[in-house]
Amino acid sequence: MLFRPYKEEDAKEILSWIKDEREFRLWSADRYKNYPITPMDITNNYIECKKLSDFFAFTLEDNGNVIGHLILRVPGTDKKIIRLGFIIVDNRIRGKGYGKRLISEAIKLAKTEFGAEEINLGVFANNKNAIECYKAVGFEVVCIEKNVYQFYDEQWDCIEMILKK
Repeated sequence: MLFRPYKEEDAKEILSWIKDEREFRLWSADRYKNYPITPMDITNNYIECKKLSDFFAFTLEDNGNVIGHLILRVPGTDKKIIRLGFIIVDNRIRGKGYGKRLISEAIKLAKTEFGAEEINLGVFANNKNAIECYKAVGFEVVCIEKNVYQFYDEQWDCIEMILKK
């Protein structure tokens, strides 16, 4: 497996894993105004994110096939704090440990290359499989923010997680 920087051509494959708007919003919340989006929308969003903060997008490949994707970013002024986001694995291979591998590679990079002392993420409370994946690699719940996102007539809670030392 190869954990490498995101390439523009990865976007088409990443979007193919998202089957409906609900799944899209679980992945991206309100970071994109409209649904569906195009591969160029992802690339343009990432270009804008790089202008605002230290922002790094990565892709996981297996035998030349794109199978996972996430971003690392510095959310504030403390460069020792890294936040993971836009975490997604090919829906055809979920539940086989690839998500754990993707996140483990990101953790290793954040610590060794960026000097991270804290790694955190947010996940919607109704994304149970993702929560279990994050717990399996060492994240723990630090707080639950109630009703932070509205998806049509639903109110979603967000769970903030931090990597245990």
